[in-house]
Amino acid sequence: MRFVNWIAAATLIAAASPLVAQETQDPAEALREMEIACAGAEELWPVTLCGPVILVDPNSREAVANRPGGSLEEHDGVYRGEWPAGMPVANTALSWEGQQWAMVMLPLRGDRFDRLRLLAHESFHRIQPELGHTIADPIAAHLDEMDGRVWLRMELRALAQALESGGEAGQAAVLDALAFRTMRQGLYPGAAEIERQLEAHEGIAEYTGMRFALDVTGEDIERAAGLTRRFEQRPTYVRSLGYGTGPAIGLLLDRYQPGWRDGLDGAAIDPGGLLFAALPAPTAVSEADVVARAQLYGLDAVLTEETERAERIAAERARYLQELVEGRVLVLDLPDNLLLFNPNTILSLGDHGNVYPGAILMGPWGQLTLHDGGALAPGDRSRATVAAPETLDAAATVDGPGWTLVLEEGWRFVPGARQGETRLVPVGQPD
Repeated sequence: MRFVNWIAAATLIAAASPLVAQETQDPAEALREMEIACAGAEELWPVTLCGPVILVDPNSREAVANRPGGSLEEHDGVYRGEWPAGMPVANTALSWEGQQWAMVMLPLRGDRFDRLRLLAHESFHRIQPELGHTIADPIAAHLDEMDGRVWLRMELRALAQALESGGEAGQAAVLDALAFRTMRQGLYPGAAEIERQLEAHEGIAEYTGMRFALDVTGEDIERAAGLTRRFEQRPTYVRSLGYGTGPAIGLLLDRYQPGWRDGLDGAAIDPGGLLFAALPAPTAVSEADVVARAQLYGLDAVLTEETERAERIAAERARYLQELVEGRVLVLDLPDNLLLFNPNTILSLGDHGNVYPGAILMGPWGQLTLHDGGALAPGDRSRATVAAPETLDAAATVDGPGWTLVLEEGWRFVPGARQGETRLVPVGQPD
């Protein structure tokens, strides 16, 4: 099985887009629309966003591209064909056939703003290496804890209010957002660096998509504020933080520090730190003062909601610990780190790793698709663990509890390191 070089973390959904059904757009028309918009838009970065884009249907594997590649054939100004079997389909960026590509899954949303935002987001991931930006993809486990979630929700509300406001009111809301951020990061050692990495990677990409869509469509910044508020509704923030905070911080930097994108040090991009530096240093405030400010953003209601969620999550964690840490499991090596996932459903199990519900796992042994339940993986996603039946027999297709494995020839199941653990190894390799 041949794999591509994935530049950005591959996700199974348009993580930056609203999770609702909408009228879809013809792929060829969408590519032409993006080409025209990109050619006429302001250049946001030293490297142009205009470049190879490929749209792929994960079910039919139909591919439509704006550049030639592989066996794709030209039809009416675009290139059509079938995406090669065995190669993943995701919203991501990749190196394929000697070119860097932005890939977006079909169907595309009918809303022009959301469509352009997603295409520009993935196009930014395509140029990230050329810009010299360090690509990191950590999991912010502290954002699955009650206090971490509460203070992030306060920050999101303040950022949205800042986008909607001007003058002193807007600046006051930014300072509130930064105070809530300081409160959150102070509770968890190392949190500031993890959040910086997420915002430098996905946050800058989503800001780019948002800025591009605003400029091209002419929509008001209230659209961005509304999406910042909507982000709060996501079930988890541990991997998707940048999608919520990144666009708001970038747009506020456009307001308070124009030109902030020029000369960014790709190895240490810190959007939040830039926003701190762009405003007058805030007067020192006590924790009580920060809590009092948070009351203006609905702190009490959020505390009630998060208390209820914490109880639900505790039960879910206990179930996954029993299934994936203590129970009978299949452990799969992922030498290419190909774990495709929905960033809105990840659940942290602390030192045990993170659970990725509904993920797709790919390796030289084949492809495992989860229909129910989740896969447990460490932070580097070099392997994954799924629940397993009592016996597993090698076959072209293997069914397990909530999953289906399409197995490549030449692989067999063997006992793992502990009782109840099974692994896949090549035929001929010792147990």
